[in-house]
Amino acid sequence: MPKISHRDVEKICFTDLDLEDNFYQKRTMNLTPLISVRAQRFVKICIPDEIFNNYEYSFYLDYKHPTTINFNWLMSHIAYGTDFLAPQHKERDCIYDEAVKCIKKGKGNRGTILKQMDFYQKENYPVDNGLYATYWLFRRHTKKLKELSKLWWKQLEKYSFRDQISLPYVIRKHGIKISSCGRFK
Repeated sequence: MPKISHRDVEKICFTDLDLEDNFYQKRTMNLTPLISVRAQRFVKICIPDEIFNNYEYSFYLDYKHPTTINFNWLMSHIAYGTDFLAPQHKERDCIYDEAVKCIKKGKGNRGTILKQMDFYQKENYPVDNGLYATYWLFRRHTKKLKELSKLWWKQLEKYSFRDQISLPYVIRKHGIKISSCGRFK
């Protein structure tokens, strides 16, 4: 596998904020039609497939979780046949447990989350079937990944904006492979 240097990587920041940063190429977007949290999820889930379609890979990083990015490490963790890499959640491995935690912490609408969990239970989604911490996502831009993004976004439009809850369901329901790993070292 070829080595990737930081010179091989374009660093682009999409934002609706007025930032002064020489590290990133800044590109502004009008996200006012969406509420703040949904806008952030839309940027995370859908925008990479649209604006990076000329790129083989992209990396999403939530500004709240700065980290040193080792692209060679990321490349080595993408398995054959996998177009998506995300870290495992460090505390839980179940969407139902995550839903309970979100409700207790007031992260999302209680009724919407309960409706979503009821739907997943009716769909026979199993307990303890994995959970991802989606503060960073590494993608290989393929047709299958674009399909995943659209299906994932539909779950967020229909139910809770808590993307960690819907991702495992979408992956399992549609037979899409994802590589998971621990946190950056």
